[in-house]
Amino acid sequence: MVKGENMMDTHIHSDTRPYEDFEKMALCLDCVITLAHDPLEPYSMDVVRAHFEKLINNEINRSEKNGLKMFICLGIHPRMIPPDVNYSMLREYLKNKYVAGVGEIGLERGTKDEIKVFEEQLLIAQESNLPAVVHTPRRNKEEITKTILEVINSLGLKKEMEKNIIIEHCTKETVPMVYDTNMNMGLTVQPNKLTPMTASEIVKEYGGERFLLNSDSSSAPSDILSVPKTVLKMKKVYNIKEEIIEMVSHINGKNIFKL
Repeated sequence: MVKGENMMDTHIHSDTRPYEDFEKMALCLDCVITLAHDPLEPYSMDVVRAHFEKLINNEINRSEKNGLKMFICLGIHPRMIPPDVNYSMLREYLKNKYVAGVGEIGLERGTKDEIKVFEEQLLIAQESNLPAVVHTPRRNKEEITKTILEVINSLGLKKEMEKNIIIEHCTKETVPMVYDTNMNMGLTVQPNKLTPMTASEIVKEYGGERFLLNSDSSSAPSDILSVPKTVLKMKKVYNIKEEIIEMVSHINGKNIFKL
């Protein structure tokens, strides 16, 4: 598969992928965004720092060697909250030239500690004029998504900031919850999440505004080519208009992350 049109994958975890995957992605994707996640036990903020350093140094290097344009989102994942959270350190890392957003942040179980860290990082994203990528869990997705939206609403964020929030891993059940807000919806095409067909059906029903396609490629079962495969389904099977396909696979991501 050779790159023939602009496409981007707005949510991957490149540090979990083998070197060979970078060349495959470079063949068909204009760029990718890799996000901080939870690769290790968060014994201290030093573990988080080491993770950030690896993304900035190692992953950018691996992508450049394979001709793949990469940007980074940095944040404290709800499954990687250390006991000594240091928001000043996060602010410093967000100044790096490769950083395009704050993420992956959000809620996993919806505990008080998770909510506090989530709130602080949303405010940091607003202060830094960066978009925020918000994780929703596999379990209790509808309930936790509702809590996430309530937390965001309670902060009284600026309208422009709300437009730069991406609620990730949306499903047919949670899309309506987010669609009625100013926020964006990430459609993750991955085994055990959305199929290319289901993602296509959602876009066919709602249109392309505020949707972003991604693979969330990680150490879990993944398909690094799920974005181009979904684009193919949208075009050849579902007859979705070219301009809508371009929005969900490229333009929306480019605009939100200011790339």
